[in-house]
Amino acid sequence: MDYTLQQLRYLVAVADHGSVSAAARSLYVSQPGLSSAILHLEEVFGIQCFIRHRAKGVSLTPAGHLFVKEARDVLLRASNLRQRAKEFNETISGRLDIGCCSTIGPLLLPRILAKLHETYPAIEVHLQDSDSDSLQARVRAGGVELAILYDFNLDPKFEKLSLLSLPPYVLFPQSHRLASESSINLGDLVVESLITFDQPDHWAYLRSLFPLHGREPVIGRKVNNFELIRGLVAAGKGYSILNTRSALDQTYDGSPVRCVPISGIVPPAPIVLASSGGNSHTSRAIAFIETCRSILDAFDVQEGKWLPGRCAIADRFPPAGVTLAHGLSEVVG
Repeated sequence: MDYTLQQLRYLVAVADHGSVSAAARSLYVSQPGLSSAILHLEEVFGIQCFIRHRAKGVSLTPAGHLFVKEARDVLLRASNLRQRAKEFNETISGRLDIGCCSTIGPLLLPRILAKLHETYPAIEVHLQDSDSDSLQARVRAGGVELAILYDFNLDPKFEKLSLLSLPPYVLFPQSHRLASESSINLGDLVVESLITFDQPDHWAYLRSLFPLHGREPVIGRKVNNFELIRGLVAAGKGYSILNTRSALDQTYDGSPVRCVPISGIVPPAPIVLASSGGNSHTSRAIAFIETCRSILDAFDVQEGKWLPGRCAIADRFPPAGVTLAHGLSEVVG
């Protein structure tokens, strides 16, 4: 199928002006040459785009309306492609606003950002960590270009790139009667106190893990801090079901906890990179996406840990050029 972008530009110009002669004058080309280009496109694609009216210009056919719309999209993508090529021929630099769910960030972001800074030192990352609702609002408003989120009740207009899915596990105090088991049936826990995040999406996810047992879990406490949940579990206040996991099975005060897999088939928690739909990514965002893809090859989703020796963390973190914004408002150096 032999046609050119220039021929598509001629087609769009004729549609915009409603006249071959007017389009030719606006493009500084000859009328016969422009007419020939339109006829060529109609022959190549097998459609009639215009109805010719003697001395009254042209009008689009129904098929022509649809074809011109597609032609505009092709020309826009071609223009974006040229801009991308120009950007990648230059040093990728400038500000990049990234959002991340607070429970995901400590596990994934340090290595992602260290690798990004190593590869693209001129990118200035501004990081905003918060809950899902706040970050979704920031994505819609353009406050962040990309956000790492759990794929629970996200805006359907968002574009999403799957990063990984984390299976749930049960967190016990070391003294719990089931802490030494190799796996846990959730039916054995429905009468015990569950300590969970005070977030509707997380609670809905937990409820989806229990339907086969005919009962919902008993809620003990709802809090908003990952380490507080682990500390309460270690203190014997209940158990928890989590997806992200600390590298050490100890709490802040040194108390031991046990992570036990859940038996049977249970849905994992999908983590995605979300952005507002319909907008082309900047070269900085593309660099971040590719960094995520490459670095997460070194993450063991079953164990919830980074594979040893596969990815070294930079000597210091955060690297120069990374600004952390806690709770979307407080900026720290």
